[in-house]
Amino acid sequence: MTQAQSSEEKAQLKVQWTRLAIDQALASQWEEAVTTNRNILNIFPNDAEAYNRLGKALSELGRYSEARQAYNQTLKYSPNNTIAKKNLDRLSLLQEEPVTTPAGLERIDPRLFIEETGKTGTTDLINIAPASVLAKVGVGDKVQLYVSGHTIFARIATGEDIGQIEPRLSNRLINFMEGGNRYAAAILAMEPGLVRLIIREEYQHPSMFGKVSFPSQGGGDMIRAYTKDTMVRYDRGDDEDELGNEDEYYDGGDESDELTEVDFEGTIEPEE
Repeated sequence: MTQAQSSEEKAQLKVQWTRLAIDQALASQWEEAVTTNRNILNIFPNDAEAYNRLGKALSELGRYSEARQAYNQTLKYSPNNTIAKKNLDRLSLLQEEPVTTPAGLERIDPRLFIEETGKTGTTDLINIAPASVLAKVGVGDKVQLYVSGHTIFARIATGEDIGQIEPRLSNRLINFMEGGNRYAAAILAMEPGLVRLIIREEYQHPSMFGKVSFPSQGGGDMIRAYTKDTMVRYDRGDDEDELGNEDEYYDGGDESDELTEVDFEGTIEPEE
């Protein structure tokens, strides 16, 4: 009876620590995430997903050799884990270096991933950066939009540009930005030769009232939520975890890296 209680307590502790590790990752608290995931592995040394989370945290800290070791441990216990394989491929393009991103990195705002007619749009970047630069980011990462001349560039936390917004959309958004509007963007999908952004109007200047940033392409009004895989529960067979998954953490099988898409037509009003 005592042994059963001990096992139950360990399982509960794993749930709590896994939730904490995911929250720390979303808040970019990578040092804390390393500690939390190692705590999990001290009790559950065969937990492939904890190794995936550990590898992600170490990668963000620029500790690439340790990250490779973590992902290799994932493959030891989950040989077909595509997330570990993907990240090992990405790490092969990176050299060990300290991370220079500012402390207290801004938390991802979940509202950024809510597609709302007229307020959000998606676009594929042109003139994208080399693989060695793209390897430093992943699906769900926020990017900064900045204007240079008649072009809008997408810049990541390292200060490097990953591509440009196509000219037609750039010209439109530049006009709106000059009018006082503000926009936020994040990576929606990444594949070889493709980086797709979701862009959201965060603020509409009073002088731009009645002007739509992203004209509807037809199909009626819709609110569509794009979430990281942490927010959605899937049946993953042998790779199941009690808390869902995160795009760098959880094996998605043969699925693409695109954020999970959930439609809510005519059921939810957009938040102000």
